[in-house]
Amino acid sequence: MKFFLNKFIYPLIESVIRNIGGGAGQRIRYFYYKNRFKACGSNVRIDVGVVFIYPDSIVVGNNVWIASYSLVTGYFKDKPKANRYVIQKKNLNKNILLNTLVIGNNTSIGPFNIISGYGGLSIGNYVTTSARVSIYSYSHMPSVKKIPNLVTYANSMVEGKPISCISSPIIIEDGVWLGLGTIVFGGTIGKYAFSKVNTVITNNIEANSVIDGNPSKKIGERFTNFDK
Repeated sequence: MKFFLNKFIYPLIESVIRNIGGGAGQRIRYFYYKNRFKACGSNVRIDVGVVFIYPDSIVVGNNVWIASYSLVTGYFKDKPKANRYVIQKKNLNKNILLNTLVIGNNTSIGPFNIISGYGGLSIGNYVTTSARVSIYSYSHMPSVKKIPNLVTYANSMVEGKPISCISSPIIIEDGVWLGLGTIVFGGTIGKYAFSKVNTVITNNIEANSVIDGNPSKKIGERFTNFDK
């Protein structure tokens, strides 16, 4: 029964309610997804075109807005595949549930975001992501460093050939603002950090930092007299 619901009934319902406009559409999607999420708070706004994958592993707090046409992927426990090489990076911050995507209170996810919680992702309270932000806690790698002569591929449709992946738990702490087009591939982004347009983040970011570039570099402090 669960298989039938997940493969047929839920996708059919979601395709119908996904593009209902206005406040009515937001309310319909809220009442539907609050029963599909692992946990869901109050005053959650889900705009048109938002797609959730594996919603039963997603936790959403209070006063959360997920803007139009974002793709939000939770965690799915897949069976190990013999042809898949996975690098498992560690995040020393223990405030993360590796099998859960958490979106905290008073947080806004911008339009056209890609939020991948497959490798473990915790988004704190009062976080803002601008338009076209991409957060990847699980992605593909161009090669396997331990086997440099191994030819690998980078999409899940490849059968019988080696695929190289990386799992990188991500923590975005309270008050962070990710600017337009920012891409995050791993690490902890400290409280109140701010990324400028098209920044690429691959490592830990200090609290209250202003960062820019690819790879990201600290170029200043966001607030003065900030107590870390």
